[in-house]
Amino acid sequence: MVKGRAIRFGAIGCGGAGTHRIRQLANHPMGVEIAAAVDVDPARLDNLENVLGTAFARYDTEDGYQRMIDELDLDAVGVFTPHTLHYDHAKYALEKGKHLLIEKPMVCGTGPSMEIAQLAEEKGVVSVLHYQRHYEPQFIKGRELIRKGIIGDVTSFYVYMAQDWHGRTWRGDPKYSGGGQVNDSGSHYQDILLWMTDQLPRSAAGHVDPYYHGEERPIEINGSFNVELANGAGGRVLIMGDIIGGFTDDVRICGDKGMLIFYGTEVWFKPIKGEAKSFTAARPKGYPESPCDNFVKLIRGKARINRVPLIYGARVAMLTDAMLTSAHKKGGQSVVCEDLLKNAGYSLDDLKVD
Repeated sequence: MVKGRAIRFGAIGCGGAGTHRIRQLANHPMGVEIAAAVDVDPARLDNLENVLGTAFARYDTEDGYQRMIDELDLDAVGVFTPHTLHYDHAKYALEKGKHLLIEKPMVCGTGPSMEIAQLAEEKGVVSVLHYQRHYEPQFIKGRELIRKGIIGDVTSFYVYMAQDWHGRTWRGDPKYSGGGQVNDSGSHYQDILLWMTDQLPRSAAGHVDPYYHGEERPIEINGSFNVELANGAGGRVLIMGDIIGGFTDDVRICGDKGMLIFYGTEVWFKPIKGEAKSFTAARPKGYPESPCDNFVKLIRGKARINRVPLIYGARVAMLTDAMLTSAHKKGGQSVVCEDLLKNAGYSLDDLKVD
């Protein structure tokens, strides 16, 4: 907990998403000082300084994140770098006892993601994963309704997300993407499926392809998977990057009493018998507005609940791992998530959320 002064924050990565998060923190009414930032591209540091309108300590080398953490008296660190770099950056910050805000996907791979989630717990620091859909009213309401039993026991689901996504800059490089669109925007939709149903994934089977607007790319553009949850519910997860312009999604969670359908900010319940009804989706009173808001309030002692602890990122990483392993190594055959955990030295008990 930090009291009586501004929270001293250091950012690792100042691209588009990173700059947006950093600006949110800098504008938070509870006081965050952007003390330093790291990026191997000095132009991005210049842009961040222009956006903030204030100067900060700058580091532009690959080991800059280590130097920043070692040289400066920071309270908290943000990791907003390419996906496959998250592990090294997060581990160093946590080992040094810094509060951590980390961009999605948390860490690539079952074993590395479990290691980082457990390290955060051991260090006792505030560690928030930036899954903003945990703060969006329709998904908050959906989770609430499912937990109250409105659809009964979850039996099946359909999760579809599509956008015009060709993997700009580092996202199109297999060295940094960690799984293309499946691991990028698709990470959000794997997360809300697991979070709203409050289930762990049991297995995944499916395929990916690298085609975008008729051209082959070096990364995973599209994926279609059959996913089974721990309670036996099964369904389809479709993550697409090859559409022409825009963004669309369709999320449906079915139970033995009916189905929830998400239309933008609306949540509809369609019972097995009877007429459909809509529910007002509003963020509950006192609920944080965003991951950045939750992060700052936890550090200030003004919030008690971490809405996205890192263990949620480990759950998604395991599911992503199963999806990509099925597609790349198993010819589309089913991959059991528990096997991935065991191979990494962990068990299902390690994925529990208190």
